Amino acid sequence: MNKNVATFDLVVRSMPRNRNFLLMGGTEEIVKEILNWRYTKSEIKYLLRNKIITPNFAKYLQGFRFTGDLYALPEGTVFFRGEPVVRITAPLMEANLLTMFLNNAFTSNTIFLSKAVRGVIAAKDKKFLAQASLRAQSHESAFKFGRAVYISGGYGANTIPSFCRKYNLPFVLASLKAYHAVIKSFPTEIEAMRKIAELFPDMMDLMVDTYDFEKGIRNAIIVATELKKKGNSIKGITIDSGNLYKRSVKARKLLDRAGLNDVEITVASNLDEWKIADLLDKNAPIDKFMVITEMISSCDAPSLEAVYKLAELQNGNIIIPRAKLTPGKISYPGKKQLFRVYNNGRMQMDIVGLEVESLGTPLLKRMIEKGNLVSDLPTLDEIRNYAQEQLAELPTRLLSIKKCYSYRVEKSSKLKLLMRSCRAKHK
Repeated sequence: MNKNVATFDLVVRSMPRNRNFLLMGGTEEIVKEILNWRYTKSEIKYLLRNKIITPNFAKYLQGFRFTGDLYALPEGTVFFRGEPVVRITAPLMEANLLTMFLNNAFTSNTIFLSKAVRGVIAAKDKKFLAQASLRAQSHESAFKFGRAVYISGGYGANTIPSFCRKYNLPFVLASLKAYHAVIKSFPTEIEAMRKIAELFPDMMDLMVDTYDFEKGIRNAIIVATELKKKGNSIKGITIDSGNLYKRSVKARKLLDRAGLNDVEITVASNLDEWKIADLLDKNAPIDKFMVITEMISSCDAPSLEAVYKLAELQNGNIIIPRAKLTPGKISYPGKKQLFRVYNNGRMQMDIVGLEVESLGTPLLKRMIEKGNLVSDLPTLDEIRNYAQEQLAELPTRLLSIKKCYSYRVEKSSKLKLLMRSCRAKHK
């Protein structure tokens, strides 16, 4: 069977709830991991000891290197259900060994990226911050979510240097925050605010609702006014409880009255894209939105049904298209390409067709050829800029946070014809 060269497609079967579009995540992880895919001696020994593999297969795994081709959507590309996002052509065994990894790397990164971008869209011109490492399901998910937030146009509010180094994130100091534990460590709230603001002049953000909100605001104003006389100030205040609209209005009024117009207001408290949009619809005087639990866990749509399906087998000059015909779980045959059609710079429709067709702008890009990297991986800032370009090409209705709209995705006539031949063969 391994003499057969197989082509597999990675596809999302259905759109998650509340999503008008998805953003491709994980391309960099997929490419890097496949290029370095190896099996250790201890892993092979374990498989042999438990009689999961044969000695012959163990030799194969010892020398494993990916020798095939990989096409993928560049990270940050807008896509929709039923569209191939990764296409792998390799000896059947090689392509099949990657099944679990591809589903995992793609699914996790795409869930995070497609959720984070909704928060950035909702925040409009305000800063979108994510406490990436707080309340995540794991360290890995925290890292991936922080990376996704940056690609989407936001910032990680606690992207410490080790985190930035691991995922090539630029180290951006969003703020230094005197959070509740700091405030409660001192005999009084104002003593805590004074000390921490003196240590970090012009950088510190003070949480003002540890005890009493209005008193906390007034204490922050006293400290900021004292610093202002020395030529310094505080960076901002943070509100993470109560009615965020009313409290932000109250805080802005008191800050402005004290001549502290430059002091920024950050709000938190289980924010998601809908709460952010509602606050801005009311013209809440908020400068930064900090998200944690609701966003990092993608509460409204925490799953993504991605499938990795065999589409073609080739043995010498013989090519055999492969399709899945189960109702509700259909997969299309053939070596495919995803084409995008534009109208005045905006996305008009997508067409899933055969690789040999020319139906618009081809979106799947060749990343690996015969086991070698043939396309330089972009930097994180390049991915971020590309994602913003993709959003600018979306039909305006698809940017809606509160309503769901459809986008036109069609199969080409040649692909439909190939599918009919597969149906006839297996009838």
